[in-house]
Amino acid sequence: MMKEIGNLIIAGFRGSSVSEDTPIRDWINDFQLGGVILYDMDLEYNQLGTRNIRSAEQLKNLNVSLQSFSKEPLFIAIDQEGGEVNRLNTKYGFPEFPSWNKIGQLDDLKFTEAYSRKLGELLNNLHINLNFAPVLDVDGGSSSFITNQGRALSSNIQKITEHSRVFIKQLKQQGVLCCGKHFPGQGSASGDTHAGATDITTTWDKQELGPYKSLIHSRHLDAIIVAHTFHNKFDSEFPASMSRKTITDLLRIKLGFRGVVICDDPSMKAISAHYNLKTTLKCMLYAGVDMFILGNNLEYDPHLIPNAVHCLQELVSEGAVSENRIYESLHRIQLLRLKLKGNG
Repeated sequence: MMKEIGNLIIAGFRGSSVSEDTPIRDWINDFQLGGVILYDMDLEYNQLGTRNIRSAEQLKNLNVSLQSFSKEPLFIAIDQEGGEVNRLNTKYGFPEFPSWNKIGQLDDLKFTEAYSRKLGELLNNLHINLNFAPVLDVDGGSSSFITNQGRALSSNIQKITEHSRVFIKQLKQQGVLCCGKHFPGQGSASGDTHAGATDITTTWDKQELGPYKSLIHSRHLDAIIVAHTFHNKFDSEFPASMSRKTITDLLRIKLGFRGVVICDDPSMKAISAHYNLKTTLKCMLYAGVDMFILGNNLEYDPHLIPNAVHCLQELVSEGAVSENRIYESLHRIQLLRLKLKGNG
């Protein structure tokens, strides 16, 4: 059985510290997980500080512990966009980080540079090495879910690209890798993929690929998160995160992306309401996904991570997914890991 198959998983877990009986310790060790994702709030309790983050000192200690259980450098990931998507909240003693939309309104590259450097320094100090940002979605106006959360920088493609390039470069200089999102562009979506299927067929515009094209061409994008949005003209059967036409044909072949493709959390209702875990993983692997965010935070399942690893192993042993396909992803993940080492 492929021992390294757990590398494909970025796992969410409960706990603000790690003891001998904390499951994440065994998952990292037994399954060789690729990474973990940190949240400040456990959605079941819906209160600040109920998940992994309570203070800077506590978080630093947690991350050092997590890293010590892994044979290879572990991706320790977070959604730190600023504004509403802000896991490092001021209530835990962290500095305030304005929203990506606010950055766009200021439209001052020097400010973005200073902001990004400050964020990179903080993440590095906390031993967080992968940030699920920047958002490359185009501002879709008042009907857009992303826009209404203050997460879209601008409706101007060049502005999004310029500020994102500065953001990525500054974080990388501090040893933190970035992951652009949500391919192929979720800015026009009125719905939330956490809650259900979101169709962008009539609202999406091809200019939304602009930031991806530019940042892939300039080699700034090391990783990309693919959305669960549905676009009938891309794929009449599957949402983007399960669509070979979207990931392999468009992102990899047409746009030339060679980095790591990460799927948005498949427990979001846009996916989980329609497919079981094994089918989801099979379709996503066929589509071209390399890593799965299993945040385990919408509805907590203590068996999710072991089940996911077993599903992946079964898919290979049954011949539903080839070993070569897994090794393709493992190779890309290893190249990304080397960039961590290169940054110290």
